[in-house]
Amino acid sequence: MSFKIFFASTFGLIKSTAKIENAHEALLADYKMFCEFEKSNEHKEYHELEVLVNSPTFKQLKSELKHLTLKGSKEEAQLKELGKLKRNKRLNQFFTVEKSEDLKRFIKISSSPALAHYKEIKAAVEVHSYSAIKKKGKESKEYQLYEEFEKLKRSEDIQFFKHFRSSTAYRNYELMGDSPERKRLEELQKITTTDEFKARVTYLEDKQKWEKTDESSKEKRFAAMQKMPQVINFLKYKHSHAFDFFRKWDLVFEDRFDSGKLDNQKWITQSHWASKALGQNFSQVGDLHAFSDGKNIITDGKSLKIEVRKEKTKGMQWRIPFGFVEQEFDYTSGIVSTSELEWWKHGILEAKVRYAPSIHLVDAVYLLGEESSPQINLVEMGVKNRLGILAKSDAGIHEECESISGLKTGEFYIFRLEWTAHSLVWKINERVMLTINQNVPAFKMQLNAASIVVSEPSYSLPHQFEIDWVRFYQPAKD
Repeated sequence: MSFKIFFASTFGLIKSTAKIENAHEALLADYKMFCEFEKSNEHKEYHELEVLVNSPTFKQLKSELKHLTLKGSKEEAQLKELGKLKRNKRLNQFFTVEKSEDLKRFIKISSSPALAHYKEIKAAVEVHSYSAIKKKGKESKEYQLYEEFEKLKRSEDIQFFKHFRSSTAYRNYELMGDSPERKRLEELQKITTTDEFKARVTYLEDKQKWEKTDESSKEKRFAAMQKMPQVINFLKYKHSHAFDFFRKWDLVFEDRFDSGKLDNQKWITQSHWASKALGQNFSQVGDLHAFSDGKNIITDGKSLKIEVRKEKTKGMQWRIPFGFVEQEFDYTSGIVSTSELEWWKHGILEAKVRYAPSIHLVDAVYLLGEESSPQINLVEMGVKNRLGILAKSDAGIHEECESISGLKTGEFYIFRLEWTAHSLVWKINERVMLTINQNVPAFKMQLNAASIVVSEPSYSLPHQFEIDWVRFYQPAKD
């Protein structure tokens, strides 16, 4: 068992494949929602509302309207002043007299011939003293005039006139008739009975005045938008670095093998050299199988399965010095390659693979260039369970690999290769397993997956090499 695998398993350092995958899918869904919203008219509306609602002018207006009431207003002061004037005793007395029948009678008498005659006689009588008039005798003109004066003086109208004119009520009436208080009262009555004033008071007393504004409608719309899933998602990640990976890397290749058939826009079922040299697959010396041209590739809508079967078939094998020779094989297997379609230089390769090694087989996902060396194994299972790089040398095959023995058989794992100009880093479920910083390939490579038979299986076949999905990322273009 690999020490790294043992250590990671013992201390729980290898994360759950399901959790990693679910987290990735959830984050990717959030990212897509984020990007879609960011480009939408809704985002434009939300941003405009956000700027508006958080502006000092908007906040000040809301505060002012929320605190704007009749209390403390100019209108309240005018109404209070009017109320006070209406309670003014002298003004109330003035209006009582103004509306009274006594005042009407007084005014009538004031302009009557009788009062004018009375005043004329009075003026004539008052020229002489009463004793002087009396001496002239009752037959005298002066005495008769005096008696007429006395008679008029005692008349009901003259008595009323004199009494009313000297009354406190009438004196107040005259005093208040042209007073500042009366003028102000009439002014306020005129002001407070206008439609404009009444509308203003109604507005000031309205506790919903803010809610009836266009600004309040926009605030409500902003609040409603904040509850929208896409806005919640946007606000969650607005200042986050959670999407850095998706922003820095473009997904340039992906196959989830969920269509029910192999995508011939992505894969061929021959190796690169078989396709170029023969137009059909061939086997290497020592291989006990022949690669069929796709018959051993199973796509059931859930995953890709490369199936090794025990069945006789004929196939080509490379033999020195004869070249390609037809031979009979006891086993068939399959291979898929992107060599006709996709080649990459640098990036991130990921594949979700079921770990189910067989000691008689070699199941591998790997990268190759135009030559067969070096070979970068994303994962290799079977005779050896490992990941790393294999390269031909004068001494044979040079290996820089890390054992992955100890992974749970039958379980899916996410194998990842981070390939830069300066390093190769292998990970299993986000756990770094191997790093190589020398002799890093600097040329384009194509992706392959194959299963080969290297010794007679001691168990019944078929055997399936299962890949759930595969992805390749390259640095995002600015």
